Amino acid sequence: MLESQVTISAVLALLGSTVNGHMIMKTPPPFGNPDNSPLTSANFPCKVTSDPASFYNGVEATKMKIGETQTLSFTGSAVHGGGSCQLAITSEPQPKADTHWQVILSLESGCPSKSGSGADTYDFKIPEGITPGKYVFAWTWQSKLAGQPEYYMNCSPIEVIGGTSKRSDNDSMELIARDVFPDLFVANLADINSCKTNMNPPSDVEYPDPGPNVQRLGATPLLSKPIGDNCYPKGGSKASSASGSDQGASQPQSSSSPSPVAKATSSQIAVSSAFQVPSSAKGFLTSTKPLASGEPALPSSAAVAASPPAVSVKPTGAGSSGSTTGEKSGRCSDEGAYFCVGGSQYQQCASGSWSGLQAMPGGTKCKEGESSTLWARDEVRGLKVRRR
Repeated sequence: MLESQVTISAVLALLGSTVNGHMIMKTPPPFGNPDNSPLTSANFPCKVTSDPASFYNGVEATKMKIGETQTLSFTGSAVHGGGSCQLAITSEPQPKADTHWQVILSLESGCPSKSGSGADTYDFKIPEGITPGKYVFAWTWQSKLAGQPEYYMNCSPIEVIGGTSKRSDNDSMELIARDVFPDLFVANLADINSCKTNMNPPSDVEYPDPGPNVQRLGATPLLSKPIGDNCYPKGGSKASSASGSDQGASQPQSSSSPSPVAKATSSQIAVSSAFQVPSSAKGFLTSTKPLASGEPALPSSAAVAASPPAVSVKPTGAGSSGSTTGEKSGRCSDEGAYFCVGGSQYQQCASGSWSGLQAMPGGTKCKEGESSTLWARDEVRGLKVRRR
């Protein structure tokens, strides 16, 4: 009898440590002193309580300068083999279930643990293109080995401060708006949407709309697309919904270092109400601002793209136009720089290495060569993004 009691006590202790060990965002400091359980539809987003005004209060905003390295860290021990995470921001001071977010970084595998056996600390940056101001910052996590579909999320107040880099007057003009930062991926919350993560086999989420800044950090990543569609906050865009038919996991090519991925995506960006975008315009946006109440969002018909980082150049044969193209490879130092090939493909310096070539979105064209932005200057004239 005593032996049975000891065994039961040991099992309960183990279960208790597992539950209490789930991950909580440590830095930046989160709202609401959250527990470590996964979210439900009722407390999405941010594990908000029944009194949002009190919940979204009492925590000092972390100041983050554009382009400077920030730290994401965690408390807890049950990393569930890692998984995929997103970092996003919104200008709404009290986010709700239908709030739209802007994803600034997607970690497809290797979060919150790169090895799958212990929590790691991550560096990230507020990218160029985010206007200084007050935001709510969010970390979301879909674990790899939880055994059941779950969704974790913590939020924190931040204040974005302008960076030190300056563009010339010409560079601050001739910008064409494109929604660069996509909406947040949301799954496993039945009252929010029908999207679910694929748990058979246990895998890392491959986001349907990851945004321009993507890293794959897992030691043994196994990527899988979510099941269902409209994997966004309530009422969110279905522009890049998940595929319900493609549910299998795929093993990416092995690499001794994290493989950065750059992709052009869709979302919403605030522009001046006087800013008219011709439907035939082409180019890239490099400045956004927090959405003010009642302010119009960018028309969905505008053609646009992403803002991404620089070393050898290797020939890759003939491009679509028949001309010889060059692709950079190896290490790079100019983080965030782009390299455009033939006007139809680009790659980015991310995490110290050149990404692979990515196709430009249909109807858009990049400026050939290496640059800090990709807009095709000759195709946009006299357009400005509103600045504070």
